[in-house]
Amino acid sequence: MSGARADRAPGVGHVIVVGAGVAGTGAAIAAGAGVRTTVIDGGTGASTLSTGAIDLVPWTETSEAVASMPRGARLALDALGGYSLPDRGALVLTTAGVVRPARGHDAALLDVAKLASGRVGVVRCGRPGWDADALARAWGSRYESVDATVIRLGDERVLPDADFAARHDDEDRLGWLAERLREALARSDGAFSGLVLPPALGVDRARADALSRRAGVPCGEAVGMPGGPSGLRFERARDRALASAGVSRVRARARTVEQAGAKWRVLTDGGDAHECDSVVLAIGGLLGGGIVYEPSEAIASSVLPPRARAPLGLAIDAPLSIGSRGHALEPPGSLFGIPPESLASPFALDALLDRAGALVDENGSATTAHGLFAAGELVADAARTWLGALCSGVRAGAAAAREAAQRAGSALPIA
Repeated sequence: MSGARADRAPGVGHVIVVGAGVAGTGAAIAAGAGVRTTVIDGGTGASTLSTGAIDLVPWTETSEAVASMPRGARLALDALGGYSLPDRGALVLTTAGVVRPARGHDAALLDVAKLASGRVGVVRCGRPGWDADALARAWGSRYESVDATVIRLGDERVLPDADFAARHDDEDRLGWLAERLREALARSDGAFSGLVLPPALGVDRARADALSRRAGVPCGEAVGMPGGPSGLRFERARDRALASAGVSRVRARARTVEQAGAKWRVLTDGGDAHECDSVVLAIGGLLGGGIVYEPSEAIASSVLPPRARAPLGLAIDAPLSIGSRGHALEPPGSLFGIPPESLASPFALDALLDRAGALVDENGSATTAHGLFAAGELVADAARTWLGALCSGVRAGAAAAREAAQRAGSALPIA
C-alpha cells in the first residue's frame, strides 16, 4: 500500500497536515486514502496525555456514553488499531475510584461491562498511587483486592507508569506476570470474572489480551493519570498507521501557513518551505499549544500597552479567524485587556477558553480562505474529546483531499 501511494503521479494533488495528534492523524489517514499526504510533526502534544478512555461527547456521571460514529472515523480507528469501540459503550475503572461509562477505550484497559457477573479482583502491588484495598471499596461491592506478585525488580516500586508498562512489551516478562497471576488465582477463595491492574500493560502495543490468554481470566488496566502509557501507545499506533497509509512525515515545527498563488506554502522552523494544494491545521487548542493566551498587557511596554488586542490568538501565522459562536474575537475596549477570570471556568459559565478556536464550517473549511482547513481542539465550539478530535480530523482530511484533487485536475468521490 505504501509503495503504491508513494508512486502516485504528482497531478493527483497534495495535502499537508500540520500536527500529529489525534485530529492530525485522523486527517492524514482520511486524506491519504485519496491524495499524496504529508504530516508536519512538531512534536509531542496534548494527545500524548490520553488516559485511555475515549469519548465522543464530554463525559459526566449523567451523560450518555453511546453515540454514533461516522464511518470514516471508524475506519481511521481501525487503521490505528489498539482501541475497542463496543456498540453499547464501555465501563472503565479510574484510579480516582470511579466506575465510569465511555464510548470506547484503549485495548489495554479492562472493560467491566464485558465481564460475567461475579467478583473482579483488584491486584495488590507496590506501585506508586495504587491502593488496591481503597480502590476496591470505592468501585463497589463487586470488587475485591487480591494478593499477587507483580513487582519483579526493586526499581519497579518507583518507576513511572510508562517505564513500568514498557517492561511488559517483552514476551518473557509478560509470561512471568501471567504465571504470578495464575498462582494468585489458585490461592484465592473462589473464581474471579476479571483482574484489574495498575497502568502496566505495554507501551509498544496493548498487552491485555495476550496477558488474559496466558492467565486464563480477563485482565486489564485501570484508567491512569495523564502522561502515562496510554498516550505513548497512541503515538506508536499512529506511527504504524501513517506508515501503512503511505503518509510522509516531516519532523519540524510549522511557523507560517500562507497562500502562494494557486498553492499553499507551509514554512517551518528551519526555513524550509513545503508547497501543497490544501492544508489541514490540527495543532491543538489552548492545552496543545495551537492557541495562545496573549492579552494586551502581555505586549512589551514601559507604562501602558501600545494597543488593545484580542486575548487569544493562533500559535502560528495563518489566515484563520479565531472566535466562537460564529463571531471573531474583537479587541477589548481597554488597553488593560479582559480580566482573566471572565474567560475561564469556574469563574465564568460557558467560558470563552473552553470555546474559542478557528471559525470553520462543518467540514473544517476556513471561512477566510479556500483550501485551508482546521480540525480537533483548534476548532471553535467543538467538543473537547478524543473521539471528537478524531472525527473532526477525518472530516477535514477528506474535504482537504477533495479540494486538492480538484485543484490538481482530478476528482475524488465525496466520502
